[in-house]
Amino acid sequence: MDIKRNIKAAAQLLDIKKLRKHQVKPIHSILNDQDTIVLARPSAGKSIIYQIPAIMNADQRTIVIEPTLSLMYDQVRKLNDKGIPACAVDSTMKRSEQSKALKRFINGKVHILYVTPERFVAESFYEILQMVPLYMVVVDECHCVLDWGYSFRQDYLRIGEVADHLPNRPVLAAFTATATQSDMQEIAAVLHMNDPAVYRNDLQCSNLTYIKKRTIDREQKRKLLCKYLRKYHKNSSVIYCNTHKAVDAVYEHLKKKFPDEVTRSHAGFSSAKRVKNEQAFLSGDKSIMVATTAFGMGIDLGAIDLVIHFNMPLSLTDYMQQTGRAGRDGQKAHCVLLYDDEDYHINQAILSDSGSKRARKQLDCMKEFCDDTKHCMSQLLLAHFGQTMKKNCNHCTICQKSRRNNT
Repeated sequence: MDIKRNIKAAAQLLDIKKLRKHQVKPIHSILNDQDTIVLARPSAGKSIIYQIPAIMNADQRTIVIEPTLSLMYDQVRKLNDKGIPACAVDSTMKRSEQSKALKRFINGKVHILYVTPERFVAESFYEILQMVPLYMVVVDECHCVLDWGYSFRQDYLRIGEVADHLPNRPVLAAFTATATQSDMQEIAAVLHMNDPAVYRNDLQCSNLTYIKKRTIDREQKRKLLCKYLRKYHKNSSVIYCNTHKAVDAVYEHLKKKFPDEVTRSHAGFSSAKRVKNEQAFLSGDKSIMVATTAFGMGIDLGAIDLVIHFNMPLSLTDYMQQTGRAGRDGQKAHCVLLYDDEDYHINQAILSDSGSKRARKQLDCMKEFCDDTKHCMSQLLLAHFGQTMKKNCNHCTICQKSRRNNT
């Protein structure tokens, strides 16, 4: 087998003219049947790293585990548009549709199947996995293994166990844009990865300008929200809120200010309505999305040039993921963080049900980031994920304030 030529052929099917340096080594790692974990910033082309080996091993099957339905459908659509046989199976589909998709997967007419962790560990799905030659299991957005597995989605913690019990253990590959060094070690352990090759890439997004503003009350927040939208909203904007109630309130407020431009997404909607609203935003029919934190994870929409947090995020992992939705085509973009003391207490209440010490510690790190008035926001953010940034970014809120004070 001419590995180099076959990689090039698979890349061409994905409309990739030349692979980036940070993609080459993990691709070879997977092709050498080595468990692999990759940390790379948003828009770094992480999906290509597993898609190329999957295409090259099309006589076998690849399972991709995704945390959200919107992400599953986005990935499937892009592969199908390129003629790659992929599909998704989820609980919103009719049973007849699920059965048809699974038959195509079993018969080899589809060789890349996207599922949720809940589906992957289900006993009925395990029976199907024993019927197919399984090449690889991919855990996309693998930070969710720790962030969600220890709280409300425990099935994330069973993925490795299921993979171990398959007749022929597949290659395991995991990808994220947000994990510390210790996180990556724990993710590998939870997934039962065998001596994985670990690749950490540059996380800095120099095209993003970080802005943070402590607010007095909700009225000031709403005024600042509209101010920043009028100032920076050009193509597409995402506004993140920490509760369904906040999403609905912000949506009602903005649809009067920006008529016919705003849509919303949260788990309080039916899956069908949520997907419909998200597709309206992704297609460009709506240019402003108001959503809770799961929206946009891994979505590659290059037009987003503004991300606003209407509330303090639950963690720096969430913050990094969500601000990473902006500027994915390399264009300059703005990330605005609005927060007040009430946000912290609401987030504590949100986390109280999970009982996770890890989650509470992450929230405290987020609060420290918000309250820090001395250090460059980019430096603080990258330092949390184990990367040193030698120079200040010169354009975040703190850097701009420092420059004004020194003139």
